Amino acid sequence: MKAWKDMMKKENLVVLLILGLLLLVLALPTEKTDRQNAKKEVEIAQTGTAENWQQEMERQLQEILEQVEGVGETRVFLTCQSSSRKIVEKDETETVYEKDAKGTQQPYVASEEYPRVTGVLIVAKGGGNPVVVGNIQAAVEALFQVEPHKIKVMKMN
Repeated sequence: MKAWKDMMKKENLVVLLILGLLLLVLALPTEKTDRQNAKKEVEIAQTGTAENWQQEMERQLQEILEQVEGVGETRVFLTCQSSSRKIVEKDETETVYEKDAKGTQQPYVASEEYPRVTGVLIVAKGGGNPVVVGNIQAAVEALFQVEPHKIKVMKMN
């Protein structure tokens, strides 16, 4: 009981309070790490070109189709109508700019349009089975809004 009263003295409470505040300050995120994270996100967004987008879509479609029963090994080729474009934000007649972590100004990109897929060629081990071909065509139609006559599924040798 006496030890408890000794610990509750004013001096000890002040030291504990200061230690608690110090721990709280150390636990708070700093603005520098937020800037670094934002910089990484901008760099990732800027590296996405139309060619990279097309290759990534081909890779993802190939991976998904290979998981479908009866399809087997696949190769995918997409044709696209145009390249991607960035739509810049404008305030009436003036372009809106944003500053990056280095202080340089860049136009503020409000949205980005990716190329429109106009044709798909898929070569698959299961391409000789009409049911598998129909499933592949239906999946591609749903994913890319491509007309059925612009989707060609062939059997891999």
